[in-house]
Amino acid sequence: MRISKSACLLAAVFIAASLPAGPASAASSADLPSLEIGAIGYNAYGADTAANRNAEYVDVKNVSAAPVNVAGLLVQDSWARGNNRTERCNTFTLAAGALPVVEGGTADMLPAGDTLRVSMGAGTPSVRDGVHRVYRDMPTRCGYNGHIFSNGAGSNRWAPWDTAWITLGGASESKGYNFSFGYVAK
Repeated sequence: MRISKSACLLAAVFIAASLPAGPASAASSADLPSLEIGAIGYNAYGADTAANRNAEYVDVKNVSAAPVNVAGLLVQDSWARGNNRTERCNTFTLAAGALPVVEGGTADMLPAGDTLRVSMGAGTPSVRDGVHRVYRDMPTRCGYNGHIFSNGAGSNRWAPWDTAWITLGGASESKGYNFSFGYVAK
């Protein structure tokens, strides 16, 4: 059976119309009751270079009243998830003992109300004002010079949307966003 170009174009328009528009409207799917994807920095200011990769990040917030063990947390974009990638390009797994904690804090435990920020560039893990920062140092061969959170959805790498995924202990949560409207989806 042949499908006309007009029918394909019409279907694409209907699909595009159903997607969220603007940085403030990001669709999400939650199966992790204690963790929630917050802001997604998906577009660094200026040209995509190794120097500004930390403007690409995913915030994961502990929304429960208790600390959550985040060792083994996997962060992916839609390309990595669709291609079953759990290491190397477009992924990050928080190793046991890698979560920076304040003095007296417990290793691997993200305190209630705190946020884990996974940045795609290089840096020194730190904690400040309830934000625990870790760095992926994404290889420049991945995404576009190591920038991964605005590379399209699925097989259409030019589509103006993407999805960030987090997985922990077999449960996953996702947040989709349209990256045509700025730099950060909230």
